[in-house]
Amino acid sequence: MLSTRSRNGSHRQDRDIDSTTSSSSTSTRFGGSASLLLLSILFHTIYLNSIFDVYFVSPVTKGVGLRYGVGAEHENGGPGATVGEKLAKRVVLIVGDGLRADKLFQIYNSPPFDQDLPLPSPLQDVPHAYAVPPYANWTTPAPFVRNLIQSGQARWGVSHTRVPTESRPGHVALIGGMYEDVSAVTRGWQTNPVKFDSVFNQSSHAFTFGSPDILPMFAQGASDPTRVDAFSYGEEYEDFSKDAVHLDLWVLDQLKTLLKNSTTNPKLDQQLKADGVVFFLHLLGLDTTGHSYRPHGPEYHRNIRVVDHVISETARLLQDFYDDDGETAFVFTADHGMSSIGNHGDGEPDNTRTPLVVWGKGVASGLVEDEGNDDYSRHWDLRGERLDVDQADVAVLMSVLGGLAIPANSAGRIPLEYLNADPSFKARAGFANAKQVLAEFEERSRFKQAHALAFKPFPELVDDASSGTLSVESHKRQIDALIHAGDYEEATARSMDLVNLGFEGLRYFRTYDWLVLRTIVALGYLGFIVYSAHFVLRTHVYSFDAKVATTTTSPIPRVLGATIFSILSAKFFIERSSATYYAYAAFPCYFWSSILSNRAPLIWLFRSISPARAATGLGATLIVVQMIAQAYLVREYLTYILIIIALAWPLLGMDRAFIRKEQRLVAAWAASCSLLSIFPQLPVEKGENLTIIYAGAVAMFILGLVGREVLEREEVKQATNPSSTIRATHKWLALQIGLILLSLVPTVKSALTLQRKQGLPLWSQSLGWIVLVGSVLVPIIRGRPRQQPFLERLLIVLFAFGPSFTILSLSYEGLFYACFCATLCLWLLLERRIALTRTRNVKDHGESPKINGGHIRMAVFFLTFLHLAFFGVGNVASISSVGAMFQAGCRVKTDGVGALLVQFYLEPVYRLIPVFNPFAMALLLLFKLLSPFVALSAITSVLNKQLGLLPFSLFIIASTLSDVLTINFFFRVTDQGSWLEIGSTITNFAISSLLCIFNTALYLGGEFLLANTEVNSKRLEAVRHDDDVNEIDVVGQGRILPSGSGSGSGSTSRRITRASSATAKDE
Repeated sequence: MLSTRSRNGSHRQDRDIDSTTSSSSTSTRFGGSASLLLLSILFHTIYLNSIFDVYFVSPVTKGVGLRYGVGAEHENGGPGATVGEKLAKRVVLIVGDGLRADKLFQIYNSPPFDQDLPLPSPLQDVPHAYAVPPYANWTTPAPFVRNLIQSGQARWGVSHTRVPTESRPGHVALIGGMYEDVSAVTRGWQTNPVKFDSVFNQSSHAFTFGSPDILPMFAQGASDPTRVDAFSYGEEYEDFSKDAVHLDLWVLDQLKTLLKNSTTNPKLDQQLKADGVVFFLHLLGLDTTGHSYRPHGPEYHRNIRVVDHVISETARLLQDFYDDDGETAFVFTADHGMSSIGNHGDGEPDNTRTPLVVWGKGVASGLVEDEGNDDYSRHWDLRGERLDVDQADVAVLMSVLGGLAIPANSAGRIPLEYLNADPSFKARAGFANAKQVLAEFEERSRFKQAHALAFKPFPELVDDASSGTLSVESHKRQIDALIHAGDYEEATARSMDLVNLGFEGLRYFRTYDWLVLRTIVALGYLGFIVYSAHFVLRTHVYSFDAKVATTTTSPIPRVLGATIFSILSAKFFIERSSATYYAYAAFPCYFWSSILSNRAPLIWLFRSISPARAATGLGATLIVVQMIAQAYLVREYLTYILIIIALAWPLLGMDRAFIRKEQRLVAAWAASCSLLSIFPQLPVEKGENLTIIYAGAVAMFILGLVGREVLEREEVKQATNPSSTIRATHKWLALQIGLILLSLVPTVKSALTLQRKQGLPLWSQSLGWIVLVGSVLVPIIRGRPRQQPFLERLLIVLFAFGPSFTILSLSYEGLFYACFCATLCLWLLLERRIALTRTRNVKDHGESPKINGGHIRMAVFFLTFLHLAFFGVGNVASISSVGAMFQAGCRVKTDGVGALLVQFYLEPVYRLIPVFNPFAMALLLLFKLLSPFVALSAITSVLNKQLGLLPFSLFIIASTLSDVLTINFFFRVTDQGSWLEIGSTITNFAISSLLCIFNTALYLGGEFLLANTEVNSKRLEAVRHDDDVNEIDVVGQGRILPSGSGSGSGSTSRRITRASSATAKDE
């Protein structure tokens, strides 16, 4: 808003109004903004959990009293050994952690890889791969497993996992028979053991061997901890620079030791030879090797060879120990797969498809017609029918094979095709499966009926002659009658149909409150958007409008809001709902009652703007925000947005006169955005490329030289200023540029030695740490709390992260960082030039400029750059590598959801930390992840100050717009469909929901980084009409006029004649 004042006006009156307004409203505005952001953090933190209450209710049903097995049942807490008929006396579960189905089953060219990687002892004298008859030129790394399939001894298929494809949920599904709810990703490992039923709980004794991350959670969570023995190695064994196959061989050695010890330990011998024993061998080597070398190389192939050896030796050891009694059933599978880039966690098919091979006692012969193959498996050339299962089916299969009760919360279906049993046994196995699912269903139904205000039963499981449906008890009676009548085929079919009905009923009760909750959450997000807009209008736009300021508020909306909240609270209390439900209801009631009680800002907005202009601006903003939403699914949308920013903004948002005057700057902006737009087009999956790493370092070096040139120009300008700090900063910047080049030395040396498996040289590791830490110390030594111009601090901060984008990079990350920083600096410079030429929206009382369309555009730019920092070199589907490290390090498994860490791979970390130290590794990758955001926060903070806006202004607008994304993704969340779709929708919502908190952190980080800097706002403060000459006050780093000089108002600003240059058209 442009304010004018006559020379003959009352300056004293103006000063009184200005000082009163300034002293009161400015402070309250800052406090109000801070209060809004605190409210926003609280709101988004609580609402982040909403998808777990709405879409992913915990599958653990407490109070399921009965456990069902084939031919018997027992109460929970009763003896857990053999409960009925069994097909085998013992079951052996072998899990190849991180093993992809195709890598085990496929055949390879002969030789598959160069044989320069010897096998470890005791395999050094055996081939890496064995020929596959009748093909002379094809080999397999798993001759034992493949021979089981080809000889018909084993049934095989693909086990399909669910997201998150991580070790904890994978093993919970395999051993517990259930899929942990996605909210369980915040649970730890050893400190949060599995607290639900499992195959181990139902066994007579379980002997487990393997990783310290997996075994303790089952051992400590067992109903009888003495029933589960865990033998695990120390974390120091997990050295990524060493051969991971030794982890698998360690497991085999421990099994040998256990069996040997039984000869001198009668109690152990008795436990081993009892019925219902379960052995569990967790082989971690493939997961570690896949992370380090990816699944397509010779290392992964070699590790499969070692796993095959462990399997064959395990079978031989147990055969010898049990005197070849033929009473052992074997199950070999994996907890998850491995992507081509060596990560897992998301729903990519390579991560969700794992092998399943079952053989031994009670397992059907595989000598059947080849069926079930598709394009994925046809070239494997395996005999027999491919029998795919869901991962939770494996737990039911093991229970039935070993004669154990099915775990209480099992979500699996018995794969009857795997069983070598008569029709009667299969019918009773299916019936036991159905009764266990229905026991959980009935417990859910009883709980909901006891607490719901208006209970509505699941319509498919009630006795209703008109609809032809039967109750649970009616179904049970009919199936039991069919079994006793010998109609096993019909009984089996009815049982499996009943299993599916039970699962549908469980889903019905898990989604029972969907309509109410989704409505409340949607109103909460919409309310916050309108509430934030209302706040901006009230405090940043109409704060000086007397009519708006003096408008009285109505108490009726607040009373109505309190009444609605009380009614909802009563409903939640009666239904024993979660405490979070009350919070979900409180926020929309508060937001909407506050908005409706003071409608004046919204009314004045609609009265003061043109509908057509408002619709155009709003439509353009929503289109860009929607394109950002699409970028979560397709990164290329960021390219389109950058092209729009590069070309459309200058052509449509700037005056021609301004473009002519600043044509070099505008051209540089367009070129920089165009270069930056290339990165979302590049593939996410990238291998280590030292040449591109060199190019990135050189690009940052050139950018540093440009920064030094800018400082040299400033040094010339301030040559007569004795307090100038530029000369010293010039030297520190030269040091930073040198560190970027020096970082190439440890990067290249470490990469080459690790590629050759020669270990990590100590001098290279030490130099890498010195360079990395030294580059971070420079801003501390040369920055806060020293007072200096913002440009000096900004350059020091930006180049502090250059070495990290060399040492911790795999490919083009360094080039991205250089282009990203260059574009941000050009954005800052361009906005500054526009602000200097703008003479509209200026006030005569020295207050901050009002929010206008240009500031909304800046907030959209900020959101765009924020997402570029996330997805410039990665995508949502690759968000798992840092999460995997941080999970183990913090004992908090993010399992793909908290894995907001997009563009990182584990290989670069080994250049600094070769030994397994997940917490330190996660911190390194988080440091690299946050580097672009630090640059963005510093630039945006400077921009906010230079425009003279109130604190938090741009961040409040950006946070409001980000909730448009959140609502978008909230309704896209699904618990059905492919696991890639499910995992992506969860991750998208989590990222967008956390943006508000992240924006606040960015603002505070920017303020911290720029504390004590001299930011030249150069903002226009007033327009004076002195006869024929318009003059404007510019506050900045210039000469401060004494009181009374010039304007006579006591202003400390210097006056300049308004330039005739054109203004930008953002307003």
